[in-house]
Amino acid sequence: METLALKESTKTLENKLGKVKGKFTLNDAASMTGIPVEEARTALNQLMEKYVCRLVVTENGDMVYDFGRSPQRRGEKTWAERWSDIKAFLWKAFTIFFKVWITLMLVVYFVVFVVLLIAAIVAMTASNRDGDSGGSSGSLDGGKAFRAIGDMFYSIFVWNTILGRNRTYYATDSRGYRYKHYQQRTSPLNENKKNFISSVYDFVFGPPRVEPEPLENQKEVAAYARQSKGIVVIPEFKALAGWTTDEARSFMTDCVVRFNGSAEISPNAVLYADFEDLTRSVNQASDGKVEWYWNEYEPEYEITGNSSGRNAGIIFMNLFNLAGGSFFLYQGYMGSAEIEMSLGMLLGLGWVPFLFSLIFFSVPLLRMINIAPKRKQRRINNIRKRLIKVIYKHAGQPISLRQLEQEVNRSGEEKLGESTIQDIMSKLVIDWGGFAEPTTEGTLVYHFEQLKLELEEAQQLRKGRQNKADLGDTYFDTKELE
Repeated sequence: METLALKESTKTLENKLGKVKGKFTLNDAASMTGIPVEEARTALNQLMEKYVCRLVVTENGDMVYDFGRSPQRRGEKTWAERWSDIKAFLWKAFTIFFKVWITLMLVVYFVVFVVLLIAAIVAMTASNRDGDSGGSSGSLDGGKAFRAIGDMFYSIFVWNTILGRNRTYYATDSRGYRYKHYQQRTSPLNENKKNFISSVYDFVFGPPRVEPEPLENQKEVAAYARQSKGIVVIPEFKALAGWTTDEARSFMTDCVVRFNGSAEISPNAVLYADFEDLTRSVNQASDGKVEWYWNEYEPEYEITGNSSGRNAGIIFMNLFNLAGGSFFLYQGYMGSAEIEMSLGMLLGLGWVPFLFSLIFFSVPLLRMINIAPKRKQRRINNIRKRLIKVIYKHAGQPISLRQLEQEVNRSGEEKLGESTIQDIMSKLVIDWGGFAEPTTEGTLVYHFEQLKLELEEAQQLRKGRQNKADLGDTYFDTKELE
């Protein structure tokens, strides 16, 4: 039987993607191209390595390879992702520019304050000399004072307001959700208070949120697969990272390509990923930690992260600058003709502080508008975590709305009412392949038979697989050649 080379077979199949809207079964691939079935399987795997693919199993146990209407190369960013990167770059550039501006303004005022302080010290010294008492009870420890000033001056140029990316602790928001928070820089004068300069930067740009490490989800899957004899089903992908079903299917193919796995269909038509190669190891001690989706709540979107008193002080200082700039602008353009102002004075004492103060207030106001919907979505996501935890804990067994309410409210987070639970569950029940059934008592019972089937199938597959983590005796060692 005449066959094409694998490279040509893959190219032939790739050319068909647009004609079938990116969807193939294995038999479709073979019949449309004339490629033998096993060769078509290999070609499809090659295409999965090249393009993002979502795998779907039909009711009759056939696997559909869905590359989408417009196949996207792996690692290639969509326009939405590119636009997001552009916005992130512009925001970062503006952040650097405005922090430089803030720093320059603070340096200028710092110099003014130092001059005033020196003048005050000179005045105090002169007063002590003229006094009839030479006691030292009111003497000033100049060394400590100037050291504190030096620390404050240094802190002006420390633009990162956190003590390193690994210095985190757990904070709790007003609804009781516990989340990771960066430890802030402390004041050089009081280690129990936040650095004032950090407070200024966070007032404008907001404190940074703790974000997941790159490839954190992939590391979790690898660690979980090694603990589970290489078998991972779709609900487990979802429980590890909170994906929707479609996202989990795409993520599964990414992991299959990344970890040299394979996508398989069980005898009961359950799609699963087989990472048998990952189970072979000499040391699993350095594996990533398996953290279930519901065990980490999303960090808060904070406006400033400062105390109300600190914010009031910053607002007062900036209002003072705004008033001063406005005064000099008024004098320059509308004031008495007797007061003459040069262009340098008009810019330095008028326009610069005026524009600086307007931007200083505008940025946090715009951020408040931007993060309002994100705060709302964060709360929904955290509620979703709590509900998925109960659903997964019951492993697909029926659970009533009343029982769900009781279990989800056992923890210390905000109490959820039936209406809130029912609203979120109306979406979860669809995504997790379940259905809601009304009872004679007027409540609802949620059934997740597909979840139950897939989790039970995963256990059966693992039981039928021997643990082959042991690599066996050493067959060859390059040290023997030395």
